[in-house]
Amino acid sequence: MPCCSPLRYAHSEGLTSLCYNDKGKYILTCGSDGDVRIWEGAEDDDAISHRTGDKAFCVTYKNDRFYVATDTNTVQAFTFPDGSTDGILARFTAPVNHICLNQEGTTLVADQGNNDFTIKIVEVATGATKKCEGHEAPVLSVALDPKQEFLASSSCDGSVQIWKLENKEKVKKFQILPKVGDVSLTKSLCRLCWEKNGQFLYVPVENEIQIYDRNSWTTCGSFQNSQFSGVYSVLDISPDGKYLAAGCYDGHILVFDIKTKMCLDRFKHESGLSIMSLSWNPQNTTEIAFCDREGQLGLLSEINLKGGNQSSDEHRVKETIGIFEDDDDADLVQASNGQSKEEDIHEDSNDSTSVSALKPLVDDDLASEDGEVQPPAPLPTIVERPGFTPTRPQTAFQPGSTPVHLSSRFMMWNAVGIIKQFNTEEEESIDIEFHNTAIHHAMHLTNSAGYTMADVSTEAVVLASPGDESTPSKLTCMHFGSWDNSKEWTIPMNDGVEIEAVTIGEDWIAVASSDRIIRIFSLGGLQRDLFSIPGPVVCLSAHTNQLLIAYHRGMGLPGEQCLGVHLMTVEGSAEINHQHLPLSPKSFLAWMGFSAEGTPVYMDSEGIVRMCNRKFGMSWVQVANTKSHTKGKSDNYWIVSIHENPQQLRCIPCKGSRFPPVLPRPAVGILPFQIPLCQMSTEKSQYEETFLRTQLMSNHLQFWNTIGYQYDTSIANDMAKPSQEALMKLFALSARSDREFRAFEVCEMMSEPHTLQLAIKYACRLKYMQLAERISELVQRKSNEEEEEEEQVVIQKVQRVQNYSNHVQEDEEMEEEDKEFDEENADTDNTAGPLLNLKSKGKPEVISQSYSSSGRSNPFKVLTPQKPEPTKGTQVFDSMSKKKQTSPGQIPLKNTRPVKAVKRTPQSQGKITSVKPTNDENRIEESQKKPKSAFDMWFEDTKSQLLEEFPEADEESLIQNAAERFRSIPKVERQIWIQKSKDGDSKKRKREEEESPAPRKLNPKLAGFAFSKD
Repeated sequence: MPCCSPLRYAHSEGLTSLCYNDKGKYILTCGSDGDVRIWEGAEDDDAISHRTGDKAFCVTYKNDRFYVATDTNTVQAFTFPDGSTDGILARFTAPVNHICLNQEGTTLVADQGNNDFTIKIVEVATGATKKCEGHEAPVLSVALDPKQEFLASSSCDGSVQIWKLENKEKVKKFQILPKVGDVSLTKSLCRLCWEKNGQFLYVPVENEIQIYDRNSWTTCGSFQNSQFSGVYSVLDISPDGKYLAAGCYDGHILVFDIKTKMCLDRFKHESGLSIMSLSWNPQNTTEIAFCDREGQLGLLSEINLKGGNQSSDEHRVKETIGIFEDDDDADLVQASNGQSKEEDIHEDSNDSTSVSALKPLVDDDLASEDGEVQPPAPLPTIVERPGFTPTRPQTAFQPGSTPVHLSSRFMMWNAVGIIKQFNTEEEESIDIEFHNTAIHHAMHLTNSAGYTMADVSTEAVVLASPGDESTPSKLTCMHFGSWDNSKEWTIPMNDGVEIEAVTIGEDWIAVASSDRIIRIFSLGGLQRDLFSIPGPVVCLSAHTNQLLIAYHRGMGLPGEQCLGVHLMTVEGSAEINHQHLPLSPKSFLAWMGFSAEGTPVYMDSEGIVRMCNRKFGMSWVQVANTKSHTKGKSDNYWIVSIHENPQQLRCIPCKGSRFPPVLPRPAVGILPFQIPLCQMSTEKSQYEETFLRTQLMSNHLQFWNTIGYQYDTSIANDMAKPSQEALMKLFALSARSDREFRAFEVCEMMSEPHTLQLAIKYACRLKYMQLAERISELVQRKSNEEEEEEEQVVIQKVQRVQNYSNHVQEDEEMEEEDKEFDEENADTDNTAGPLLNLKSKGKPEVISQSYSSSGRSNPFKVLTPQKPEPTKGTQVFDSMSKKKQTSPGQIPLKNTRPVKAVKRTPQSQGKITSVKPTNDENRIEESQKKPKSAFDMWFEDTKSQLLEEFPEADEESLIQNAAERFRSIPKVERQIWIQKSKDGDSKKRKREEEESPAPRKLNPKLAGFAFSKD
């Protein structure tokens, strides 16, 4: 293993590049801090620093000048070592990822990463440029042929392409690399390298380095190491052309012998950080400089180029053998085998040790006596194929936020407001803005607690921070919508539990933790509920009382995520119960939430937006493809909010990235929805898409009805107009195309009667009489179905009122029987003693007292009124509640409007029984006549007041409301009405077992009551 100097800080974290000067005395490095530093060896404590821009991506040196690619979208030349500007060689429309020079330093090649994916070939002396175009994604690296005939390039589109420098013609294309959308997402920078004489091209591909012959452009071998299964990233060939150095994603550096393709030496980074660049010392083949992902500089020295990897024990055995061996005998043995000492040592070095070197010391005499030593048999070459590598699961994230590692980021951007986080050396703060300042003013917070997750609603702001060894993860809520003075509360998690996602609902907060538990908090800080999910959480989203959870269900296919989704309400009912979440191939979840109307929506990394279709089995429908609206292949859209009425997808365009920058403030754009039907260029598909999209976007109206939301019916009419217009146009198109059956299918989809009448007229105008006749039959059938549905609704209403009335009457009879039973017991207990007699007088006393407090004398009072005792303690609240109840005697009887009612007699009441529809009429049987109940008498007394309260109520709903009102009155007043009903009948009522047969003649008033459609 080579010796490594202590790693030292060179640049800030990110992409770092380095090279040597021609004499190998100085090392030049550049990084994301925009500086180019000149080091006199790795031990230099006073490096020379030159400012070249805000960011520097690549540096190379030739002929006392160094060339730097910066964030100014240029490649500039600087003099060495003073660093003065020596001109701009080329300008680009985006930053350059990689540059290289030929051996003479006359030709420079640079690739453009994030815009048009072009490669420029620049003549250093004249500034003349040539362009090579053909890549479909950002270019990773370029490499010039030493013979200056070809140019090789690698790209994020998964291809390695060979270009001819003379005419910029593409010679060959190899589709061998994994595809990624951006340079920041790739594991391998794929730095290509040519052999010194240009005969072979070396390409790092996953866990091997493939070799391509320039004559046929076919693979003629590869560099592999059975003990290494990582990803090769950067390559560099030694100055003498005999060795190849490879830096890897996991921090390994391997040195290969080009001739034997064997690994001679290897080094492992102490922190396992990715190697971003490396370079051989042009004057010393045993020295390699490298930089890692965190901008640290390291230097490898004493690299073993002979492949001697023996252990100390093996060296000790060899040394001991050398002491007792006869040099002359050894020379004879080597001469007989036709090889020298040096060749023997080299043969024994490659991952195996000579058999003679491992013999015990006692065998030396035997070996010298034989005089001959057989050479060891060559070991078979074992090529290990990489096994299955599971896909790395997606980490948890907050929808509407940008990555945590950014110094300035969005913690949340939704329809309510924006939360920004700044994490710099100067300050650590959080800014909260509201789109509508009437909700709350802007807030500025010091982020001393290290919050990384946030969400905002019209009632509160919730923040969450991760924990460490000394501080637990905690949740903080700023409830600015509270009416008290304590508007903030904090709760820490249990030891070892990390908060991974948070969201705010209507009056609750959901928190997902690392122990796979979802905890529900109230806005005031109460722990309301908790439940477990079957996998690691990915994200949470909330809307009113709905909670949407995405989590990992298991291991997905290679390169894909296997996610599950659970949609529920905070009351516990589930609409989507742990189903799979559909994603595009080789993609991950990028955003998930709800539309402004409450429909679940999500977007994957391929830009596909899907919406939940509640009317089609809670399925997911693709409603947009944001990638179709981008200009560049690396451009993306970042969702802010979604609206169904109007149909708008509000998002931020991100050029060359997945996330928008904080400064300058990005502008929000609006994208349309479009369902991906076949043949969208045809008129028929466009009408079909309009109808399906309008139907899908109006499904939330039915959902609103189920949860009790009220809305204006004009909204539903306006949303239905585009779908009806699309159906009429589709009907006309089908009819004109002689597709009568298709036109009839369109009519079956029409829900409005007037549109069907228009279809009949149009069919008659085109003289499609058979089609018009079938549409007429369809209209008649739909009309009959609607009438039957209305009849069923009326029947259900009448039956519901009847059952409720029977239930109320049975309750009254049971209460009356219980009361009479208590009175009989009281009569029998009067002889027991004065104490029981006193207890029996308690109930009439309470009744008289309560009733007399209403301000009207009780005509049914039997006992002598007594003065009420003064109230003590909480009894004062009882008296207050009783006074608020209005007595039936205070309600004046007024006939304000004529009302349809069942004819009543002083001693009997008509009772509605079951209603069964027949072909001609509905028959209603009159129920058995019974004495008036307490409810009947109370209803007659308060009917006028009920009519004033419910002027638009029909007779059925009026009786239902009256029954509910009667059950809610105090028990004391109910007992009074029961007493009144008893006074009307001197004897106790008993249930009659025989029922009189109902008359066959239909009572017109009762029938009108039963089927009233007012």
